[in-house]
Amino acid sequence: MKKEFSKNTTEVFAKIMFHYIPEMLKYIDEIEDPRRSCEYTMRYLIISEMLMFLSEGKSQRFTETAYKDSKYLENISKIIGEKVEKIPDAEIYTDVFSRIKNIEIEKFQKKINYGMIRNKVYEEEKVLGKYNILLDGSRFQKAHYEVSPEWLSQTSDGKTTWYLAMLEMKLVAKNMAISLMHEMIKNEDKKTEEENEEDVKKKSEERIKQDCEINATKRILERFREEYPKLPVRIIGDSLYPSKEIIEICDILTLEYIFVLQDKRIPTITREFLDLVSMPEGNREIKETDKKIILTMWENDIDYNGKNENIIRQIIRDKKTGQDSVWMWITNREITKNNVHKIIYCAKTRDYIENQGFREQKVTSGIDLEHVYSKDVKAIKVIYTIIQITHLILQIMEHSDICGDFKKKYGSVKVFRRKFYAHLTEHDINIELIQIKIQIRFDKSLMTN
Repeated sequence: MKKEFSKNTTEVFAKIMFHYIPEMLKYIDEIEDPRRSCEYTMRYLIISEMLMFLSEGKSQRFTETAYKDSKYLENISKIIGEKVEKIPDAEIYTDVFSRIKNIEIEKFQKKINYGMIRNKVYEEEKVLGKYNILLDGSRFQKAHYEVSPEWLSQTSDGKTTWYLAMLEMKLVAKNMAISLMHEMIKNEDKKTEEENEEDVKKKSEERIKQDCEINATKRILERFREEYPKLPVRIIGDSLYPSKEIIEICDILTLEYIFVLQDKRIPTITREFLDLVSMPEGNREIKETDKKIILTMWENDIDYNGKNENIIRQIIRDKKTGQDSVWMWITNREITKNNVHKIIYCAKTRDYIENQGFREQKVTSGIDLEHVYSKDVKAIKVIYTIIQITHLILQIMEHSDICGDFKKKYGSVKVFRRKFYAHLTEHDINIELIQIKIQIRFDKSLMTN
C-alpha cells in the first residue's frame, strides 16, 4: 500500500478521522441534543463546523455562501453517513451550540483523547515513564467593544480591548500539541478568596493575570485527575506556576511537575540553591561544543514551606557573542546525573504550547483563534472545543506520512486549507477509498525513554 493514499485533501481528512477516531460519529451521536426535533443532526453541525475551519471559513455565514452550488452537500453526506439536502442558516449553529451542556462537549473531547491514549498512539512519547502535559493561558476572540459582562477587558494607552481567555492543557507527542482539556478564565478569577472588588482595582494587570490563571489552574488540575485518575503525567508550566497553592495541589493529586523558576519568584530557594552548588561537592556538569559552553547545576531537597523541592539551573554561553542564557526549574522529581538532561528536555517542551498550540491556531494555520466566531459564551465553548479537535486532525496530517512530505507538497498549512476547500467543493470524494485500512506513520519521536 502506498503511503500517500490520496491526493484529495478532503479524503485525507476523512481517512484520518476514521483511522484514528473510528468512533467519532458515535461520540457525536452520544452528545445530549437539547432540541426536541431537528432538521440537521448533531453529526452534521459538528462535522460541518470542522470542515468550515479547514476551508478558510471564519463564520457560520461562510457556509451559506461559499458552499452553495457545489459538491459540498454530497461530500459531507458521505462523511457523516446521512443525506443532507440543504445548507442550514447560520443562526442554527449558535442556537444549538448555546444550548449544549458544557459537560457534554467536555465528554466528547475526552472520548477522543482517551481513545488515542488507550490505543497507545502516544505511548513512545513518554519520558522517564510519564507524558509531558503543558499548561498555559491564552486569549482568544478579541473585540473593541463590550460583547457581554462575561468578557474580560484590558485598557492600554486609553484603548480598551475585550477578550475571552482559556487555560489550555496540552499533551506533547509526535511533534504535536494536543488539547486534552481547557478551562475558561472567568471575571471572578481576578481575585483571591479574601479579596473584594476594590482590592482588584488596586492590582496591576500582571497580578490580575497571575490570579486568573492560578484560580483556573486549580480547577483544571482537579478535573484532570478526576477524568484521568491513573494517567502517568508531569505538568510543565512557566514562571507563574511555582506558587505554594499550585505545588500543594500537585502533591495532593500526585502530579509530577516542572516549572520555570525565576530568581525573584522564591528568593529563599534561589539563595540556598546557589550556596549549595558553589560548594566543592555541589552537583554540576560542564559540556563544551564548537559553539557553546553549557554549565548544568542541580540540587535536591531544598526546603520550601516544609516541603523538599529539587532545582536545576543551566547556563549556556555563546562562544561567538560571549552572552549567557540562564534557565532555572523547580521539580518534585529527584534529580540525578543520569536523568538531569531528560528533565531539562521535558522542561523545554513548554515551547510547544506557544508554537504548535496557540501560534498555529492564531496565525500560521489560518484558523484565527482570536476571531469572534460567536458572541454567546456557551456557544463559544463548543466552537472552541471543535477548533481543538480540528487542529488535532490537522496536526496528524502535517506530522504523519499520510500526505507524503507535507511541507514539500503544500509549503504551509494555509496552502493546504485552500486546496482542502477546492477539493471539498469541486471534487467527489471516494468513500470506498476512505474506508480502506492503511498504516500511517508519524515523524520520528521527539525523545525515547
